[in-house]
Amino acid sequence: MQVGGGKMKKWFVGLAMSAVLSVAPLAHGQESSHESHKQQETHCQASDGETSFAGGLENVQIETSDIRSFQQFFESVFETAPVEQVEHPGTDSLRGYCYRGVLIIVRQDFRTPRPTGWVQLNFKVQDVAGVKEKLEGAYRASPLFQLQEAERAKIVRFRLKPNVMRSGRQVIRLEVTGPEGFMIGFDQAK
Repeated sequence: MQVGGGKMKKWFVGLAMSAVLSVAPLAHGQESSHESHKQQETHCQASDGETSFAGGLENVQIETSDIRSFQQFFESVFETAPVEQVEHPGTDSLRGYCYRGVLIIVRQDFRTPRPTGWVQLNFKVQDVAGVKEKLEGAYRASPLFQLQEAERAKIVRFRLKPNVMRSGRQVIRLEVTGPEGFMIGFDQAK
């Protein structure tokens, strides 16, 4: 589809009313020529003290042109191990990360790599300062922190905004910007 001379990016947000997340196949609407996925169940629950989506959000799938930067983002900063790993040589690579009860699937298509574009996931939290301290501590302790500043900035950036209007209310907001325009935001009501 052509829109204003550019290609419209495709991404998928699945909705379901189950607490057990099903991913089959992870690459929505695509089958690998190498093998088909069998239905898998991925349990994605919020950790203690974390808010999860109660409205039945099943997963968010994003496309990327560089899956390695997302691996560094989730595994080093958010200390989140992949719950799904699928490799289709010459076709695509997928990683699924469970964060705050939401399955976030990252897919790199090797035949037609697509940068992510602008995608935000936003969470309400009770203590933005505590979230910031935990994430920045993990970041400083990770191998990612050893990279040159310009390289680190391509993978993660932190920004605290003390007075932001979100959904008609004033909040303290932490933005953790990742690769290719991907962001996870945390809002604490004032």
